[in-house]
Amino acid sequence: GNNAAAREYLTPGQARTWDPGSAVTVVSPPSLKKVVVPNRLTGQSASTTQTVDVSGQELATLTASGQYQTPQSSKQAISFPLKLLKIRGQWRIVNPPKQLLLSKPDFLRVYQPRNLYFFAPDGITLVPDPVYVPLRATATQLATDLVRALRQRPPGYLSGVTQTSLPLHTRVLGVRIEGPGAVVNLGGTVTRASTPVLQKIADQLVWTLTSSSYSRQAINSVELEVDGVPQKQLHDAVLGGFELASRLSALVPRPVAAGGLYFIGKSGAVQVLSPSPSAAPPRLVLGQAGTPLIPMTSIAVSPGTDEHSIAGTSPGTDERSIAGISANGRTVYFGALAKRAVLGSWRPGGRITSLSWDSSGNLWVATGNGIWLRRPGRKAPVAVDNGSLSAGERVTALRVAPDGVRIAMIVRGKTGSQLEIGAVMVGAHTASIQRTPIGSGIPDPVQLSWYNPDNLIVLARPGSAHPLQEVPVSGGEPTPIGAEPHTLSIATAGSQIVAGLRGGRLVALSGPDGSWEPLGLGQAPAYPG
Repeated sequence: GNNAAAREYLTPGQARTWDPGSAVTVVSPPSLKKVVVPNRLTGQSASTTQTVDVSGQELATLTASGQYQTPQSSKQAISFPLKLLKIRGQWRIVNPPKQLLLSKPDFLRVYQPRNLYFFAPDGITLVPDPVYVPLRATATQLATDLVRALRQRPPGYLSGVTQTSLPLHTRVLGVRIEGPGAVVNLGGTVTRASTPVLQKIADQLVWTLTSSSYSRQAINSVELEVDGVPQKQLHDAVLGGFELASRLSALVPRPVAAGGLYFIGKSGAVQVLSPSPSAAPPRLVLGQAGTPLIPMTSIAVSPGTDEHSIAGTSPGTDERSIAGISANGRTVYFGALAKRAVLGSWRPGGRITSLSWDSSGNLWVATGNGIWLRRPGRKAPVAVDNGSLSAGERVTALRVAPDGVRIAMIVRGKTGSQLEIGAVMVGAHTASIQRTPIGSGIPDPVQLSWYNPDNLIVLARPGSAHPLQEVPVSGGEPTPIGAEPHTLSIATAGSQIVAGLRGGRLVALSGPDGSWEPLGLGQAPAYPG
């Protein structure tokens, strides 16, 4: 602890006083270059002093609050001279960097990802915000730090979009670990909070302290105290762990396969394959989309009114909408999946690259000219403020997360494509995206899909060493998935991964360790969402 190993390389004075703080800079393996400094400038013999220039590439920074942030430029170089002094026959560093520098492998060895959970603008949905915490922290210290972090808004791309239910000036009086449970004692302004607010605080605490997103947690239940008084009226809400109550589980939406798999059939008509295990054949969707009259090359299907309540219903009958890209890539077709429904059309200008529906029924459209938002019941689309896209950059793929707040994108520029994640803000007449890069290790990504609340499935350009990968939005290392040759498109929901192959064939993989099985003929697979 306390960076003891690093202090062994410092001069005695620096070892006592060096304080890099909790922020970390993650760097590529550094290169070392000895610098020759004339003795007349140092006033000391070369046998007792040396200067070594250390250079590398900055991969990310870890903020004091634990957010892993990738620099906007992938070529962020760092360089600094290390002055060395020989003491009793061993070299020691005279001027250590002010921040802790770690290589990516070292960083992943000593830090682990965890999620904080904040409320979306709807005040109901919880949105995960990944942070990295020291592996050596005790269970009590870790839980205390996570609870303290919930008192403020996340400082990264979710800033100003998500919110915490803990009132300003709430104090963490203590966190006790009692067996598999945690008791969180809060004070300060929270003593004046109403029962509904305390309920929301309990929801945040349960998800933050018990979530097994990245690894199984020792804590599986939470009890809330206010000034030492147990809040018994919240007892049912704070039974956490792997038996999270269904109400609590629903607070963090996940992609689900219950709505069935949609795809474009050989004739050009849209079909849907039921998720039921009875192996029923695919059928045409209702309305004009289920005819070959309007050929489309790519489709997106809205999540429906309530993804969780329709698991037993027949796909295509749940008030969903569809959108598709025309054969020439310049027109968006959209409309309901209902009897006698006719598709409308819209030309946003420029070539359309990607479509995605969000949980509110809004349609997001990426084009060569930027991103547009079409809202239900509104005729005029809204141009989305996409932050600081540089000249020549364009969004080639986008997918809104099931929580309706986060959006994953592929941004293509002069030096290639990179993965980014953002937060969407939709006002009465405006829409914007705050974004930040992730997954710098994915070469030339071309398609993506949300696998679960914490991971994306990303398809790279054909010919890549690992064309299909599971990518954590936390900034962690991607996991390769064995891909079928000639994969052109992907769709994911829950543990389901479906690929569209060249030649108009669909194959499915149930879980990253499974094998690909043929699904039939079709292209451009899409799960609702």
